[in-house]
Amino acid sequence: MHAVFLVDKTNNVSKCGMGVIMPRTGLSKEEIIEKAAKLANEKGLSYLTVTTLSDYLGIKKPSLYNHVKTIDDVHRKLMIYGWKKVSEEVVAGIDSDDPKENIANFGRAFYKFAMENPGVFEAMLWYNKYLDESLLEATEGLYAFFFRQTDGMGIERDVANHLLRTYRAFLEGFVMLQIHNSFGNPISIDESLEISMNVLIAGMEQYRR
Repeated sequence: MHAVFLVDKTNNVSKCGMGVIMPRTGLSKEEIIEKAAKLANEKGLSYLTVTTLSDYLGIKKPSLYNHVKTIDDVHRKLMIYGWKKVSEEVVAGIDSDDPKENIANFGRAFYKFAMENPGVFEAMLWYNKYLDESLLEATEGLYAFFFRQTDGMGIERDVANHLLRTYRAFLEGFVMLQIHNSFGNPISIDESLEISMNVLIAGMEQYRR
């Protein structure tokens, strides 16, 4: 008996009894990015290539190109994926009546998310919401959250934009140094984070109307 080969539109095949090869169920773009995120977190963003991702997914490279254009496209999608997670999930549940406590709680939650997702975090680093609409949409919830806090602190919106830039620079820089084991002093990292956020938030208060 000769084996029968059934090939799906993405050229993916899988073996099924009697030597017959049956079509593999297609992957959605969302599933591909979820898997890419997992691989980047496990191995590092630099490990992520079209070859390593297609191997990880168990599909051929031409099939992957049906969903993504280049590895840079994957990195961009991971950037959007990460910031949407932060904007929609990390912010969720931060609802103290004290805006200063909300800003501090976000810093703690962002740090935790980034340390648990180092590969995705690295893709998020070069985010610029002005590049295109999809990047802006990914962080709408986050911007709204931050400005609610600064409004509650009585800070003008134009000043709040500068403070947001400062806070982002601190959080991303702190996480990046920690991920790369650049804090050699054995004193508590968590305490350093708390002290730094307290200093930043105290500084923000100086800009009340």
